[in-house]
Amino acid sequence: MSLIPTQAFSAHQNDRDTLHLLVQSWATLFAYWQLSARKKRMVQDHFEADWLLLQPTLRFYETIVEQAVSAPLSDTISELPLPEGGCCFLNGFLPGRLYFAELGIKNEQGQFLLLLRSNTIQTPHIHTNQEFPSNDVTLDNQVTYRPTAVSIQRMASIAHEHFSAYSVYLPKYTNPADSEFGGDLD
Repeated sequence: MSLIPTQAFSAHQNDRDTLHLLVQSWATLFAYWQLSARKKRMVQDHFEADWLLLQPTLRFYETIVEQAVSAPLSDTISELPLPEGGCCFLNGFLPGRLYFAELGIKNEQGQFLLLLRSNTIQTPHIHTNQEFPSNDVTLDNQVTYRPTAVSIQRMASIAHEHFSAYSVYLPKYTNPADSEFGGDLD
């Protein structure tokens, strides 16, 4: 059995899901993205809403691990509404830190729903004998965006004493007859 490449489902070879970060300077990043028409249509159909009403958002995480797969290991999270186009310059990052981005939407309750995750990048270190540059060089016709910090409350998981993803455990105080199949023990 052979695998079918996901590009086979797209109308165009270049219609793929991409979110990538590049370092421009110690405080400025360049991000580019593309959400496939298929995924965008699937999200719109699921939520029965136009794309812009779903509040597409770029979220940035500072992390201490090269690939933070499950969750960021830092409370430093910033975000901005997804800019028009497919790329933008971003500033306000700290030197010598690891960052990654996520592209997602916000549901009616304001929760961020992840659609794409970027690579992890490290901003260059600044040596102590260097001064912080007053401004970074960007193209004159490019707008530079600055993500704003967001506060996210971490929710504690609720312990389910009698639940497992694979089986249901019986309560501690059950009669043996209740736990056997085929009737009671009388």
